[in-house]
Order: sequence, then structure tokens, then C-alpha cells
Amino acid sequence: MTWFAASVSIFVFLFLSFFQPFGLGADSFVGLLKVTVVYGLITFFTMVLATVLLRWLFPGFFSESRWVFGRELFIVMINFFLIGVFNTLYSNYMFQIGLGFSGFLMFQLYTMGVGFFPILFYMMLKYTHLLRSNIKEADELSGSIQKTHPAPEHSDQSKIRIHSELKKDDLEINTADLVYAETADNYVAIHHLEKGRLSKNMVRSTLGKVETDLAGHMRILRCHRAFIVNLDFVESFKGNAQGLQLRLKHLDQEVPVSRNMVEKIRNLLQS
Repeated sequence: MTWFAASVSIFVFLFLSFFQPFGLGADSFVGLLKVTVVYGLITFFTMVLATVLLRWLFPGFFSESRWVFGRELFIVMINFFLIGVFNTLYSNYMFQIGLGFSGFLMFQLYTMGVGFFPILFYMMLKYTHLLRSNIKEADELSGSIQKTHPAPEHSDQSKIRIHSELKKDDLEINTADLVYAETADNYVAIHHLEKGRLSKNMVRSTLGKVETDLAGHMRILRCHRAFIVNLDFVESFKGNAQGLQLRLKHLDQEVPVSRNMVEKIRNLLQS
């Protein structure tokens, strides 16, 4: 974050110094530089300190494995707001603009206007980096699947019983027929094969309890807070800026994978 804060600060300094927008000016160019340097320093230290504080309060917000555009935009807007506050205070000290609501709003808009392009560039750069990184990893994982020889479907004829809070609704199926399970409000949707076709049963339970019911089946695991998958049905991986997804046989949609589960899945697929 430090290099990015420094880059934005230098951009702010240069932009204000050479274009002198929003009526910014001084008796001499040296006097102008003294003012624009301070605006640049305000930008730098506010971004660094705000990031340190936000990382401490909300560490999950900065995890690449949980990156989403909206969350990144939220962090950016907090930075804009804080920089605008300190810009207002400094401008009032230098130019006696007043600390009324109109002055505060004006400098919020000024701050956003100057910072829009470097922030946009940064977010596009980060999106591209994550996209390329996850696509590369997805391709490597998909390649590892093709090099292994998974057991054929239906080779495991053992039974699994998934318990429901409503005892009469317990579900018993062949282990090899379970494709995946997902949370669905107060239920868990169990997707499994029935006579060769994908079927769904709703069980009144939690995914944590279903995970306990499936303990001992090494190739059936929780890959995400909302999903359990049978790795014997994995066809390939797909990557995007948000992370990795699994493509499963008999299923059109992808199943998300938590970043901390990728290595475990890789090892199981190659075993």
C-alpha cells in the first residue's frame, strides 16, 4: 500500500502544481509548491494510516481471496473522505475558507476529482492482476486433474446418512452419488445422482452438521463456507478476479472455492 500511496501523492502534487485547478494559486511558483507539497503529504499519510487502521479493524477486507470490487470501492471512499477532511482543515488554515458544510462538501468533491483517475487506474491494475493470477492457478489445477486417474463414478458403494432436524427426513444415499451440498436458508440442499440423473433433496440442517455426517470421506470436503463437494465429480477449475471455482460433472454452474482450501484440494486431487 505504501508504494500506491506514494504514487497517488506524487500524482496529486504534480497535478495541482502544473494545472492549478479549483482556483489554486500563489504569489510565486515556489509558494505554490509549498502548498501542493502539503496536499501531497496529506494524501500520503492519510492513505497509509487509514490502511493500517482498517487492516487492524477489518483484516478480512484486505484478503485477496475475498476481493470484490464493491469492497475495494468502499475502502477507496473511506480514503477519499478522510483525505477530504484533512484537506479542508489545511485549506482553512492557509486560505481561511471557513469550516461550514459548503466548504467541507466542496473539498470532498475536489479531492474526489483529483484522485479519481489514479484510483481508477489502481483498481483496474489490481483487477487484472487477480484475474491473471487466478486464471493461471485454475489452469494449473485443471491440468493436474487431467494427469491423475480418479476412481470411476459409483466405485464406492458405501452409504452415507445425512441427518435432519426432522428425524423422518433423514437422507441416505450412496457415497459415490453425492455431487455437492449447499446452504439454503435453514436447510441444506443435497445434490446427488439418482438413476444417473442429478436430483436435489432439502434437509433441515446446517452445513456444519452435514460436514460432520460426512466426516471420514476424504474426497468429500467443505470447499467454501456455503458448499461441500465430492472431488470425484470435479472436471476443471475456473478463475476470475474473485478467486477460484470448481466445474462439476452434471452441473452447469460453478462452485466457489475458499483460498485456504486450494492446497488441500490440490493434494487430494493428485493423491
